[in-house]
Amino acid sequence: MIDIRNLDITLGEFNLRQINLRIPEGAYFVILGPTGAGKTVLLECIVGLHQPDAGQIFLNQQEVTLLKPEERRLSYVPQDYCLFPHLTAYENIAFGMRSAKMPAAVIAETVARLAGMLHITALLRRRPLTLSGGEKQRVALARALAVRPRVLLLDEPMAAVDERTREEMCEELKALQREFGTTTIHVSHNFEETLAVADLIGIFQDGRIVQVGDPRTVFHQPVSEFVADFTGARNILRGEVKAAGNGAVFHLDDLRLRVDGACPGPATLVVRPESIRLLADAASDENRLCGAVVRMVDKGPTYKIDVATGAVSWVLLASKREAADLALAPGRPVTLDIPPSAIHLIPAEDQALPPSPILLESVMP
Repeated sequence: MIDIRNLDITLGEFNLRQINLRIPEGAYFVILGPTGAGKTVLLECIVGLHQPDAGQIFLNQQEVTLLKPEERRLSYVPQDYCLFPHLTAYENIAFGMRSAKMPAAVIAETVARLAGMLHITALLRRRPLTLSGGEKQRVALARALAVRPRVLLLDEPMAAVDERTREEMCEELKALQREFGTTTIHVSHNFEETLAVADLIGIFQDGRIVQVGDPRTVFHQPVSEFVADFTGARNILRGEVKAAGNGAVFHLDDLRLRVDGACPGPATLVVRPESIRLLADAASDENRLCGAVVRMVDKGPTYKIDVATGAVSWVLLASKREAADLALAPGRPVTLDIPPSAIHLIPAEDQALPPSPILLESVMP
């Protein structure tokens, strides 16, 4: 288990502030956040490349805050992979084991096994300069796993690979992590990549962790407008919840939407684009809004569609087949169906609070 307590560090004008985090043993934890939020700095503190100004880092209840990197039994794969250019792929993978004086037979067996699992057996005699980004990534990952680390730290491991390779590598990373049981921390900007591998997600904002949870919770129940926007919710509206009979209704200008389990007061409404249904008829009903298509953007298998309903503009996703069936085009009248179950509300008082400095402890789903 990784246990980080009250960690602070200042590097120039950048600060990590009050980082409190527990990652269960064997979890695959993905750190998300904008550039400059502190994701890489946290990895470098865990691996021992930076000494924090305050706070403690524990690995399986052993404090490692002041230990040298080589004393922590961690493997770190930086963005540029840091392969030794004068060594072959085989020699790169074997490097850590040779440094640990492991028997030659064990080294050869381990390299062969990892190379087979990562589909790089044919590359073992080649040097890094002759390898593609995806091939370098696989060699770097094999080198990291060869020493059986307690924790594997991956900084933007897919940054230099194409979309197809990214999908393959996500499958391989998750399979390897399950087989080895290695606690893994992975920095990413890609949401599809994150959903493919993550057991838990941590969202960084300005040097703080602002939300930790399983992917579904973080994406569908954001704790702030920042998290909602960063994770692609798109439909984020500030209004007021008012009591109505035995329930509650969200009000914004002439917009009215029934919501579940909400207390009256100012609030931010969040609806993910994929949660909105499109209907061909113009029937107005509870949580159904009449509007017109404003814009359609081709996103490959789907369209991103902007729909105006009165003064409010909505963003939603529709499959190519759905768009064809409904004959969607700019100006086409449509009805949006936004069920209460698709609506997440963030009370205004929560928005006013700074990111919590208390321990964000997550349990594996």
